[in-house]
Amino acid sequence: MEFQGFPRIHGIFYAVFDIIKGTVVKHQVPEGSITLQQQQEHQPLIDFEAISEYIIPKNQLYKRLVTISTGNYKVMGCPVVLHDHEKYRHLRNEFRFNLCFIFDDQAETTSYEAVVRKLSRVLEGLELECDFLSQDVESKTVQNVIEQLYEDLNSYCECQIPINTFNTINLKLFPSYPNPPPVYDYQVPVTTLDVNKMMNSNWDITVQKVAKHINGINHVKKISELTNVKPEWTKICMEHLLYYGCIVMTDIFQFGNVYAIQPELTRLLDEKSGLGRECLEYITLPGATVPLLSRVFALYSGLQYGISVKDWMEENQLNTLPIDIRRFISFGVIKGFIYRVHKYPILVNCHQQQEGRSVFPTVEQQQSLINRNTGMGIYPELFQYLDGQHHYDEICTQLKCSPQELDEHLGYQTKELPLFDTTNKDEWCVRFIER
Repeated sequence: MEFQGFPRIHGIFYAVFDIIKGTVVKHQVPEGSITLQQQQEHQPLIDFEAISEYIIPKNQLYKRLVTISTGNYKVMGCPVVLHDHEKYRHLRNEFRFNLCFIFDDQAETTSYEAVVRKLSRVLEGLELECDFLSQDVESKTVQNVIEQLYEDLNSYCECQIPINTFNTINLKLFPSYPNPPPVYDYQVPVTTLDVNKMMNSNWDITVQKVAKHINGINHVKKISELTNVKPEWTKICMEHLLYYGCIVMTDIFQFGNVYAIQPELTRLLDEKSGLGRECLEYITLPGATVPLLSRVFALYSGLQYGISVKDWMEENQLNTLPIDIRRFISFGVIKGFIYRVHKYPILVNCHQQQEGRSVFPTVEQQQSLINRNTGMGIYPELFQYLDGQHHYDEICTQLKCSPQELDEHLGYQTKELPLFDTTNKDEWCVRFIER
């Protein structure tokens, strides 16, 4: 069982180093979950003896987060050692302890790491201030603390435990999100909620400037130019908004784009998911009659390799339907129904390609190189993008040109290619890969 996405704590224990017995468990919750108690029927969750040397470890691991996998569980703690010749003379001049949490072995425990570290620091401070741990013999105060930790963190994801007049343990779990993917200049951010309503004066000034230009049309580089914010700063702002789920990234919408369907398209017809209803509400023009879901499904199914959005619209007479085409395409991309088929130009030597080899022209060759597709040279700034690793969106964004201009310059779909000169071993042409 998990609460709000946080893994359940299966046990908490407090261990110290005894100069005679070695590492021992002083307190545990639930009782018998770590070490056997009298007349206990069930077995402990873990084999404590097998991992005891890592609970109170060697000096190099003190004040570091230590996670141990054992059986079906993982144990997380942050061991502490305190040196004091007077106070701990009966303990060989030092006091070693660790408060550990037990989780399922496969549980995502990132959100607990800060809690374990903070508890370690708090207990260390309490010991230095009022001997909170070393004097805990009859009062069982530590036992009460870990019992409340166990109950409150599992039930409420936070706790507030008064220790004395001046000290209180305050803990709260915060969800952890995966790092956002890299943001590129040619990507278009689309909001998943109304960012402007969430925004207030406490937000970072740069994020405020950037967020105002996110409209599902402007790509990252254009937003950078509109806001007069450095491109790298704009990308950091986008990553920040991605991290918190405020935006998602799509491709630049153009009527010459090509899309293809994914197997996930069938989810659109699943009534239980409500995805079909959400799609219809999103793509229908304001004030218009909502189209049939079966019709929308058929339209998505018509997107395929070799057919541009413009051709697909003409074939399906989209001008007669109350559908916002831009939102139709972006919804499919965001939900994973369809994906963009990108076009990648690659410069190859005609002879070497026939021989199954592939090389790139040297700087000297580039200066006099003629593209056999067009019979003309290639702009110098284009060469770095003609290795088959850069698609049209990236190239057009960086060079501020349209796909049509790039097609014309590179000779895409040239109807009549010049005859192949078998005597010229240095002929080059641009090929195009779609994927």
